[in-house]
Amino acid sequence: MMKPSSALIMIMSALLLFSCNTENSKGDKPELNKEVSSASKNTSGVDAADFKGRLDELLTLDMAAKVTGFDKAKATKDYENKTAGFMGDKDAPPRECNYLWKNGRTITLTVGGKTVHPAYDDKVGIHSVSNTTLERFKRNYPVLSDEEKEAAAKEFEKQIIENQPELTNTEAGREVTETGAGLIRNLDPEEITGVGQAAVWYPKINELKVSYQGLTFALVMDISEDKNLNEEKCIELAKMIIDEKLQ
Repeated sequence: MMKPSSALIMIMSALLLFSCNTENSKGDKPELNKEVSSASKNTSGVDAADFKGRLDELLTLDMAAKVTGFDKAKATKDYENKTAGFMGDKDAPPRECNYLWKNGRTITLTVGGKTVHPAYDDKVGIHSVSNTTLERFKRNYPVLSDEEKEAAAKEFEKQIIENQPELTNTEAGREVTETGAGLIRNLDPEEITGVGQAAVWYPKINELKVSYQGLTFALVMDISEDKNLNEEKCIELAKMIIDEKLQ
């Protein structure tokens, strides 16, 4: 079965390929080689390599507590490389840093026709820190029309068939494929102005993608069922990181 992280990578690849194909249809050539590796020096802006193994310094517990108003003494820090085996590099630093609070929050789920209300941690996190051009960022995280989302979902399904055809032969694999395509079709991104050089908010997953001086990073702010509050606090945190850590 395809791992969740692999599915997300393929989803983003589908969006990227779709965006590039759209640009090509307009007569523009995609500049795919402009993305700078996080392991190489970015001389034009902020270097992601400076934060390798130090994501907890880019987003500190103090910052997360300040934005949310939560007691930092009650936070649990989740900063481990949980994908080391899957990615094949046991010594690689963690790819994300999360701060969790147990504030008595629950969510409603329906399992086997029965409604349950399991406990749910409040979460503030950062991940996907890398060097990417502004142009590439906009291609990776486009704000799509319904027609464009449908085309991107079909691109994702095409990639599954071409790159992991074994998934189409199992019920679990087909479920993963349908889930991934469904995520693309249900994406509802919002362009955010005044944050870095570009930013896109995804309300369904409480995540903000930010581009600033060649650096791309993603913030998660899942502290309430109120999506507007999550968005407001995530934007506040992004501005704090840029002002305090990237200038």
